[in-house]
Amino acid sequence: MTFNEINNLIDTDNPFNAWTGAGVLYKEDENPEQTMYQISHYQFVASSLAVQEAKKIDSKLQIGCMLHLGPLYPASCKPLDQIASLKAMDRRFFFSDVQIRGTYPSYTKKLWERKNVKLDITQEDLANLKKGTVDFLGFSYYKSTIAEYNAQADFLEKPNPYVSKSDWGWAIDPVGLRYILNVAYERYQKPLFIVENGFGAYDKLENGSVNDDYRINYLQSHVVQMLKAIELDGVDVIGYTPWAAIDIISASTGEIEKRYGFIYVNLDEVKQGTAGVYRKQSFEWYKNIIKTNGECLKDQVRVEK
Repeated sequence: MTFNEINNLIDTDNPFNAWTGAGVLYKEDENPEQTMYQISHYQFVASSLAVQEAKKIDSKLQIGCMLHLGPLYPASCKPLDQIASLKAMDRRFFFSDVQIRGTYPSYTKKLWERKNVKLDITQEDLANLKKGTVDFLGFSYYKSTIAEYNAQADFLEKPNPYVSKSDWGWAIDPVGLRYILNVAYERYQKPLFIVENGFGAYDKLENGSVNDDYRINYLQSHVVQMLKAIELDGVDVIGYTPWAAIDIISASTGEIEKRYGFIYVNLDEVKQGTAGVYRKQSFEWYKNIIKTNGECLKDQVRVEK
């Protein structure tokens, strides 16, 4: 995959995304949206050139793009909330639309007209976008949100009130994974790869292990929904990799206490601890998922139809 969670750039209100996603800091006197689209264009061209070079090395290589992806459900049955959800998902899919289809979508061109966005785009760039399209869509999935119509901003993104939440307020929505797998596959008819899926939680080390049934429950419910998308809906899913194998600093909050791993690292926020590593209960559970390639959960797919 050429760029990690490339669509995080769309959130221009959070300069963290431009810095971590593209190494760019917005200047105080510039229009961040104009800059964001220009950054994105250069990344699209770079991706297309990388794809073309990779295919020269080995035509069988499969190169993908990668998004941060989750559904923005309509906040209600109101027609304008339906439009809000549609436009919100367009913004999320804009990046894969370009990298998979090889051209800029009409909804983005119209937005540029309305906002007078002028970009450095050459005919050679456009030709390369068509030549260097990707073979599959990879994405991270953690949560869902809702989109509510707003006359000034098209939509407002809000928490999903119909699902439970983690200690950090992230929605726990395994059905949303099946939903977004279907939406993405129907949109592109390209193989899908779930690159990240995980549960950040406060873990407690006791007697050399961590009882993290909550993580097992989270991951198992998501893997079952992925299997439903494959077995019941016909979605082509080529891989699943959870976040993460071992506890590391959380990128979203900068904390070690927001732990995702199957392996506990005995360090706290101020580097106190032995730095020893310990297998959590989820370690053995996921080891069996790998060993059986998910077959151990197939009964749940059939039972829960």
